Amino acid sequence: MLSTAGLSTEQAPPIGVPFAYFLTAPWFAAAAGLALVWLGPGLILTRWAPATLAATHLLGLGFLGLTMIGALFQLLPVLVGAPVPRVVAVSRLVYVLLIGGIALLVSGFWSGVTDVQVAALGPLGTGVVILVVALGLALRRAAADSDTARGIELAVAGLLLAVGLGATIVLALDARIGLMSLPGWVDLHLSWALLGWAGMLLIAIGSQLVPLFHVTPPYAAWFRQAAPAVLFLALLGVTAGHIGDQAWLRAIGEAVALAVLAVFAVATLRRQAARRRPVWDATLSFWWLGMACLLGAVAAWLLDAPDTTVGVLALAGVAVAVPSGVLYKVAPFLAWFHLQGEQIARGRLDVAVPHMKSFVSDRAAYVHFALHAAALVLLLGALAGWEMLARPAGVLFTAASVVQGVNLLRVYLRFCAVRRQFG
Repeated sequence: MLSTAGLSTEQAPPIGVPFAYFLTAPWFAAAAGLALVWLGPGLILTRWAPATLAATHLLGLGFLGLTMIGALFQLLPVLVGAPVPRVVAVSRLVYVLLIGGIALLVSGFWSGVTDVQVAALGPLGTGVVILVVALGLALRRAAADSDTARGIELAVAGLLLAVGLGATIVLALDARIGLMSLPGWVDLHLSWALLGWAGMLLIAIGSQLVPLFHVTPPYAAWFRQAAPAVLFLALLGVTAGHIGDQAWLRAIGEAVALAVLAVFAVATLRRQAARRRPVWDATLSFWWLGMACLLGAVAAWLLDAPDTTVGVLALAGVAVAVPSGVLYKVAPFLAWFHLQGEQIARGRLDVAVPHMKSFVSDRAAYVHFALHAAALVLLLGALAGWEMLARPAGVLFTAASVVQGVNLLRVYLRFCAVRRQFG
């Protein structure tokens, strides 16, 4: 059951705006899975291999980035009353630039050709700048006391820093600028991308969506207000520690940032366990898997586990599972909501609008979850020493992504079929 209390749905953009991103994102994840099938354990046993960098960005920019951006176009007007200006034109332009930029960047990493990586900075940078400006203009209209709006603002700042650091690293790889201690700068780029951009957005939006989706008790007001700011300040401490070569400052910043995310994970699990309607569905399965992986990533970092283990938990676990859980709520709701609006606008009460559960079945969503969870288990097994599990993990991960892509496409096609009945 989805509680729509407190939502401002009147300013929502056309359904094609978020769905363009939602329908594309799973195929980037499928491409990452195919890379694992092709290369096997070589893709996950080191973070520095060219193909590993390509697969990482297929997931981080391709799947996670597109899903988050599509969600922002939809959720800004709904959650904080801040519609993006000229949303159709802006979303299409950003989409084209990002798709082209991601394709170039991944090709450059895969081939090891730095000129191609540098060429990708043009469309990627332009797309991100347009996105940030549009989101900034929208957020200026948000309520001044909106914790969600402030959290999104900090997440957007994190995105800018992550992209800026990434561009600097690419230029350094092409020997266009000098950069000492390159691995440290890569770590900083990852920190801002995963913890700053994705982590802060997860907290800011997740603390709103979990109570709405699952009818749970709200998150504590102090946490909603403080968590994004503390996380942002912690990452600034990590950055200052790296620039000033102060290991202690960097370690404290990392510990505080991870503690914030761990608290969010525990708080989320507790609230979902206390939901008013104790019915289990695939969405909860994805959320619980994602929160377990988040806690696992924090524990792996504290235990000084290999970077690849932390990366698999963070990317294949949290960054794929949680957005998938969100999509299985958001996509059917959007289809139902827009059909309801068109039914009323056209006065066609004779045409029945399908209920939300009918757009994608629980069974179809559970198939996706089972494949993804199995792939994750095999991935962790491959990292633990059973390297022969890497390719089967890739097969399952690819299959899970394809199933998700097909499920989302079915939602949109069902929407289109019902809309045609309105004439």
